[in-house]
Amino acid sequence: MAMTVENFTQPYPAGEAMTGNPNFSGTAWLYPMSHVAELNVPMYNVTFEPGCRNNWHRHSGGQILIATAGAGYYQEKGQPARRLLPGDIVEIAPDVEHWHGAAPDSWFAHIAIECNPQSNTVTWLQPVAEADYLSASANTAEATLLSPRQRAIVAIASYAAVGNQEALSHSLIEGLEAGLSVNEIKEILIQVYAYCGFPRSLTALGVFKSVLDERTAAGITDNEGESAAVVSEIDKFGQGAATLSELSGIPVDAPAAWYEEFAPGINRFLKEHLFADIFGRGVLSSTDRELATVSMLTALGGVEPMAAGHIGICRHIGLTTPQLNAMLDIVGHNISPSKAASIRKIVEAQH
Repeated sequence: MAMTVENFTQPYPAGEAMTGNPNFSGTAWLYPMSHVAELNVPMYNVTFEPGCRNNWHRHSGGQILIATAGAGYYQEKGQPARRLLPGDIVEIAPDVEHWHGAAPDSWFAHIAIECNPQSNTVTWLQPVAEADYLSASANTAEATLLSPRQRAIVAIASYAAVGNQEALSHSLIEGLEAGLSVNEIKEILIQVYAYCGFPRSLTALGVFKSVLDERTAAGITDNEGESAAVVSEIDKFGQGAATLSELSGIPVDAPAAWYEEFAPGINRFLKEHLFADIFGRGVLSSTDRELATVSMLTALGGVEPMAAGHIGICRHIGLTTPQLNAMLDIVGHNISPSKAASIRKIVEAQH
């Protein structure tokens, strides 16, 4: 069932729709929460549909926001956007130019408190352009928890997964300039085949070869980096099982997963090929490979059970919820807000 203002769960009523309000892109709802004028503390519950945000504006007396439901953003002029989740508080000083609203893939509600109401006026400015809004949501302050190199891994993996060759070409250049070596990028694109198939992997490798040829012709020499290790042919199944156990924290002798008994062949390929042949090649760290993996799975869509398993691995090896959300912000911006929203539910459920 599609989410609507009627079934969006939040602690306060949505109130009346501000349909056609020129100061909002999309529809927002307003509910007054303070009714005793003598208290002199005007408060409102504001509900935003996905993608809705208000225009750039400023309050002469300042404002306080308290996020209560869903996911949204707040951005001050000249600063990265801040991702808002329930419980987050934003203190906005007088005359600071800003905007706030919902994430592209989520409803959002916050309490807005008007400070210094006796002299507080709002000056509405220009709308937040769609491109700027999407860019802000993909480049939140939380996203700084991922290094430029890690952000490049996310972009490369997700674009390669869906076969967007033009965007992949740009992200490959950004990855090289962010410090990824040629061999590190090759490993990301080789790994694509394990999750998205040979056609996507070979196509992406072809795009990368063209990028390198053009850079070489322009006199640019890129760092080749570490070469892949040779994986021993002795007991690959055992190697892969040990690697998976180390990544997931699940003992090798734990009860068999359903697929191990239902289709033993796929279990052999999983252990011997994915976690021995591919993960055993080195070059990329486990964190790099899992960032790439979840980025691919998010972009691919429809593989939530596998994504849930890899998010569990991400947590076990030290990736945090804000980092995973930062990754999903990038994939949501680059590929599909709805696909990112599907995986974000898993991240929040496991938090």
